[in-house]
Amino acid sequence: MDYLTLKKHVAELAGQLADRPLLVRAVDSGGRSFALRIKRKNGDWSDLVINLDSPDQGLRLTENAVELDRNSALVRTINRLLVDSRLASIELAGSEAEGSFDRVVRLHFVVIDSFFGNRSDYYLFCELTGRIADVFICDADHKILDRLSRTSNNLIGAIYRLPESMPLLNPFNTNSDNLKRIFAAPAEEWKNRIGALSPILQAELSFRMQQCNGQNTSDIFTALLTEVLADKQAYVYCRDGKLKAISGYRLEHLQSLSLTMFPQVNAAANWVSENIVLPRRLAEQKKRCVAMLAREVRQKQQLLEDQHNLLAKYSESEHYRHYGDLLVANLYQIKQGSRFAEIEDWQTSQLVRIELDPAKTPAAVAQRYFNLYKKAQRGIAEVEKRIKILADELAWLREQLWLAETAEHEADLLPDLIKSSAESDRQPNNKGSKKQNKNANKKEDKSARGGRKRVDFTPVLEIDGCRYYAGRNARQNDSLTFQLARRGDYWFHANDVPGAHVILRKAEGEVSEIDLHRGAQLAAWFSFARNSSKVPVDCADVAHVRRIPGGGPGRVSYTHQKTLLADPSAAAALLSETTKAA
Repeated sequence: MDYLTLKKHVAELAGQLADRPLLVRAVDSGGRSFALRIKRKNGDWSDLVINLDSPDQGLRLTENAVELDRNSALVRTINRLLVDSRLASIELAGSEAEGSFDRVVRLHFVVIDSFFGNRSDYYLFCELTGRIADVFICDADHKILDRLSRTSNNLIGAIYRLPESMPLLNPFNTNSDNLKRIFAAPAEEWKNRIGALSPILQAELSFRMQQCNGQNTSDIFTALLTEVLADKQAYVYCRDGKLKAISGYRLEHLQSLSLTMFPQVNAAANWVSENIVLPRRLAEQKKRCVAMLAREVRQKQQLLEDQHNLLAKYSESEHYRHYGDLLVANLYQIKQGSRFAEIEDWQTSQLVRIELDPAKTPAAVAQRYFNLYKKAQRGIAEVEKRIKILADELAWLREQLWLAETAEHEADLLPDLIKSSAESDRQPNNKGSKKQNKNANKKEDKSARGGRKRVDFTPVLEIDGCRYYAGRNARQNDSLTFQLARRGDYWFHANDVPGAHVILRKAEGEVSEIDLHRGAQLAAWFSFARNSSKVPVDCADVAHVRRIPGGGPGRVSYTHQKTLLADPSAAAALLSETTKAA
């Protein structure tokens, strides 16, 4: 989004937010973006999304922002300082009168202390400047309190400064002689002399110059600028489903591309996010998460196979004890120093050839066979324990793999996997940085634990006074079962197949069998077995569900359960009716 489009968009947002809405909280929205959840004076709710990632870098006002269950340091700072503040204004931070045409948006928040009535002013500076974009939260003196990224020269604790640039000529009030002098210079120098001349606007100017051979460049530019300022629509240009430009004015040099028109820039930004950016980002994140989980599943499967092979080897140890018994029974006839002994097996009445150690007595050799038998028995117990642990871990990983494959939103994916997979793509493969990366990961993990929060769940179904909730990843399952649910709520999970945790809560009255069967149907639908006609679903009071110590999030054990047979298609019909009613 270039300067002129951003200027038009900020003017739109300033008008839409003129009611000084209340900031309720901030939430992470994936990537380098977060949303400010605001309550309007008419009681409506909106999300002001601030996004630093390309290709839709900028701000947008929407009602359905993505919400992840982990908050960044900046979001936590905003929630600490700005909750219950009023958004007093939104404007471009630079001054065109002073020759500043930077793509920096300033949001002014006012906090009134509810006890003393003291006023505190805070500012969010959003630098929407491409790869070096960043967001800063500052106090009334513009002292930087925190920042989202580490891409610009403004440091925490310093006074915020706009990006350094030479003052540029204001194209909106300059005379034709100045414009003629500027356009008499080489084209690559224009952007360093006149403001608002973004690369996309210069490309449009060059295109129109070719169409109007012989006409003065300054006159073409003046006519183009007049057209831009008069245009009341917004335009989205795409090629092969990929975004090429969001513009607040028509771009004739892109007329060969697919064009979609909107009445406002904000509507265009929301359409791009919902139809191009978020689906693509979800596909990329799903691909990464699925690849990581599939790799983990393969590794666990190989470990489990190795343990089964070891168990088979240990299980064939009964002959060691038998050899020991045969040797002890025939010590009197075995000569010292023999390499083997042929002894009649009383079980088969055939001769058995048993290897001996010439350096040891036959009694010592017999004891060695007994020791090998005892070691194998201990090994069997240990391997069976490992197999149980690996089987549980493999079941949990397969559940996460299925949940990742069926995720419909980025918030349904585990943030841990998104972050680690993205970092693995960026990390160089060199030995010298291993220790540094390990220490950095420890710090990030510690910070992440502090920033993790409970998801605000929306019921997937409300019927007959019952609310049904479903988790869509391991973290959500854990939060749903152990933070939102309470004693008396019912917990459901499809038996022995990957699936979501489903919680049933009824505000008043007893939970009926119909209510329970609906919960079982939902658990069957949100499971790997949704295409089956009958799915066994375990149901228990939440009080009987426990975390597995040391297990991953969402790994549970439970008792006092009963198993219900459920038809997933019944849940599909219920959910469809609810969607139509909404």
